[in-house]
Amino acid sequence: MIQDSNGRGYAIVGIGSSAGGPHTLEKIFAGLPSDLPAALFLSQHMPRGFTTALAERLSSVSNWPVTEAYHGCMAKAGEAFIAPGGHNIEILRGGVVKVKRVPRAATPTPSINVMMKSIARACGVRSVGVLLTGMLHDGVEGMKAIKDRGGVTIAQDEESSLIYGMPKAALDAGVVDIVANTLDMPARIASAVEMVLTRQS
Repeated sequence: MIQDSNGRGYAIVGIGSSAGGPHTLEKIFAGLPSDLPAALFLSQHMPRGFTTALAERLSSVSNWPVTEAYHGCMAKAGEAFIAPGGHNIEILRGGVVKVKRVPRAATPTPSINVMMKSIARACGVRSVGVLLTGMLHDGVEGMKAIKDRGGVTIAQDEESSLIYGMPKAALDAGVVDIVANTLDMPARIASAVEMVLTRQS
């Protein structure tokens, strides 16, 4: 279990989004409780240079400090980290974060699958995967990895998704535990965190 400095365990939540993601993320972060016992990691499909502004925007609409992840930073309960544009992030055991630059030809980036698979490996049953609006199917393999390790997976519903591609692909693959509207998402994430923290490894 990943623990804070006082020895209390917390969950890791991986959130993946693409087209329509920034607006959806704003609504979710505005409703997230500040005392949620979790560290949040975001992979939003964006080019280099745009994720800094997104981190600042999410911080401004919520009680969560949101920063771009950097190589060697540590997961911390009550903080959120966004993958820098053009880079993939992986969360290693103990909460250390690996950031790796991706060639321009590689798409989509930052990879939701890479992030979520690493969370599944590092946190097992205390991991939560959240897949939001976007095209194609990035995140499906990552959601499966989290579900297979005993974590909880949440997908945005069709009604509130700008593009229902990624959530639908995950739902069709049978790797979604909870389907939620954007407005319900903060409460669903909080419930999932509470759920995984009561599970045994």
